[in-house]
Amino acid sequence: MKVLITGVTGLIGSALRDALQLRGDDVTGVSRSAADGVITWGDLTPELMSDFDVVVNLAGESIAGRWTKSKKEKIMASRVDSTVSIAQLITESENPPTCLVQASAAGFYGSCGDYVLDEQSPVGKEFLAEVCERWEAAAAPVAEAGLRVVLPRFSIVLAKGPGALGRLSLLTRLCLGGPLGSGRQWWSWVSLEDTVRALLFLMDSEISGPVNVATDSPQQQKKFASVLGKVLRRPAFLPTPGIALRLGLGEMGKALLLDSMRLKPAVLSENGFEFKDAELEDTLERILKS
Repeated sequence: MKVLITGVTGLIGSALRDALQLRGDDVTGVSRSAADGVITWGDLTPELMSDFDVVVNLAGESIAGRWTKSKKEKIMASRVDSTVSIAQLITESENPPTCLVQASAAGFYGSCGDYVLDEQSPVGKEFLAEVCERWEAAAAPVAEAGLRVVLPRFSIVLAKGPGALGRLSLLTRLCLGGPLGSGRQWWSWVSLEDTVRALLFLMDSEISGPVNVATDSPQQQKKFASVLGKVLRRPAFLPTPGIALRLGLGEMGKALLLDSMRLKPAVLSENGFEFKDAELEDTLERILKS
């Protein structure tokens, strides 16, 4: 299979590239700057799209950092504009790829308390919900052209390195881990390894539409912090008031740390996908102590 991946230098993109190459697939990466084995956005043409069976679009500005007006514009535009471009290239190709895997995120649903969210749950009203709604909608022309479009809605992806788990681990090692706000908000999560396995599963299947990429064992944040503290052998009981997070981190702090999203991976489960990293403590032990 010949696969084109945008955002190939990111956490998920680089891991997916490696997994595809390991099983013998032909992978071309797209990035903003040229490098070995990577092409730039300016190299993409409708004719080039004819060379690929699947396109995976993971491009997007990082959501980390204070959400100034400029930052929010970049978060939105980097996702919507890149998807509009990919959709146009695919639909203008004489022999287009048969599948577009178009990234989205759990933020689609907004903060929903204890409500269990499957792929049929409605879109939320917060900024990230608007981003995800417009992000997914930008891929609609590909589906309207009769091609398969998959919309993986990623939850918190746990991996070694500077991502979400790296930042949380650092705070916990400094004995600053603990409940954030009430600590009752639900955090949905998935390991990087299972994220890649799910993407391969979706690419090889006939599944289309939105797909929650999250384990079936979300945790309330205070429980997540407790388990992380146990794995790192650090106390995790010092609370951080929600107002302090809002004042210190602004809208981003509320959205990423205090909002509650309790995802159910209904589509993956119904189609026979099984998570290898299904329990939080075992997953954290493997990632952080490997």
